[in-house]
Amino acid sequence: MRSIRTVLFCVALLIGFAGPRAAHAALPEGVTESSFVLPSGERVLELSIDVPAGTLDVWNSWATSEGFKSWAVPTTFIDFRAGGMMESAYDPNAKQGDRGNIKNAILVVVPQRLFVVHNVQTPEKTPFDGPTFQKTQTAVMLTPLGDKLTRVTVTNSGYAATGAEWDGVYKFFRDGNAYSLAQLRKRFVDGPVDWAKVFAPRAAPKK
Repeated sequence: MRSIRTVLFCVALLIGFAGPRAAHAALPEGVTESSFVLPSGERVLELSIDVPAGTLDVWNSWATSEGFKSWAVPTTFIDFRAGGMMESAYDPNAKQGDRGNIKNAILVVVPQRLFVVHNVQTPEKTPFDGPTFQKTQTAVMLTPLGDKLTRVTVTNSGYAATGAEWDGVYKFFRDGNAYSLAQLRKRFVDGPVDWAKVFAPRAAPKK
């Protein structure tokens, strides 16, 4: 089963971090990084990718349940508006409101250009500290580069300058967000994910 990192934007997704200039694993092809540190020491994680699709199509791949399901997760419940919720799960049988679902509250929406989310629920077991991640927020910005090309930038802000828990969250979401962006581009290059195949039982190896 795939990792939960895509939906959590890091990206989900989704590496060791010893400071804002520490070395990281290579990013997937097409993903670029423009992370930075504010004068206060707060770290801002920022990654981008160019997607071969029009802005409306890319927007709908996040803003609609069917669109998000086409590349990120098999189960989604999306109420896409300021004050709404992006709820999703990697369990194809999950029901809305399940404790194991991932919930991101939508704070800001600028149609076809920008939305900002804040995580309010992670599964009980995660490879990062959930309460620490919930002190951050994530902005997804779309920049049209042509009729069939859109730059998608994911900016995850609110990271403290130091601290092991902060470093762990930063490390996880740098990889996670990069992975998510690569999967988004793949959706428009290769087509939607066939979740039936992803979750199909594997044949026993021949003896």
